[in-house]
Amino acid sequence: MIMRKLIIICLTFVFTFVSCFAINVILEKTASVSDFSKEKRINLVIDAGHGGADAGTIGVDGTKEKGINLSIAQKLYDFAMVSGVSSFLVRDGDYLVYGENDDKTRSDLYKRLDYINSINNSLLISIHQNHFEEESEWGMQIWYSPNDSKSPILADKILNITKQNLQPENKRLNKPSDNSYYILYKASVPSVMVECGFMSNTEENLKLQNEKYQKELAYSIMLGLNEYITEEL
Repeated sequence: MIMRKLIIICLTFVFTFVSCFAINVILEKTASVSDFSKEKRINLVIDAGHGGADAGTIGVDGTKEKGINLSIAQKLYDFAMVSGVSSFLVRDGDYLVYGENDDKTRSDLYKRLDYINSINNSLLISIHQNHFEEESEWGMQIWYSPNDSKSPILADKILNITKQNLQPENKRLNKPSDNSYYILYKASVPSVMVECGFMSNTEENLKLQNEKYQKELAYSIMLGLNEYITEEL
């Protein structure tokens, strides 16, 4: 009887030890997968172009670009967060990008780039509006960073989805940035500048100010980003 109890105690101890060891192994593997996921996770940085004293381009009716950029950027941020994409707004109000003690002699473009570079695994989508001397020009066009192979892929995903959803007659092609687009030209992460439309075109200028159309633009940009994430990462 005593021997039987000793055997049961020994077996219980062995079972407990093996179970604890197995649980530790599982937890270690789970932690490793979690760490890997965090390392690969994209942090979307959304830059609403211009702001504050910098109004950006001016529409045919006097509307300032900076406000439209911010509105679309905020809607994109909302769609991204609902989709589970970690997101950051470079600006969430009408101001240039400076901290309280920053050197104001530096362009806010430098500050925006500093902010983008401060975020690990970042991906940049900068929201802007276009302008041209001929009023007939219209439609989304995207500039992309020439510094990596993924930027043009992201640009194509966004433009193609927008053409399907909103602008089926749009024949524009995306282009690599030159040094006139400082952030894109200096970017070291996948980066695009989405010129959503032309404020010099009367019809498109009105659409760009429309809340529903802004949501449709933001949603199309988000769909393009989701397709990029699914296929390229």
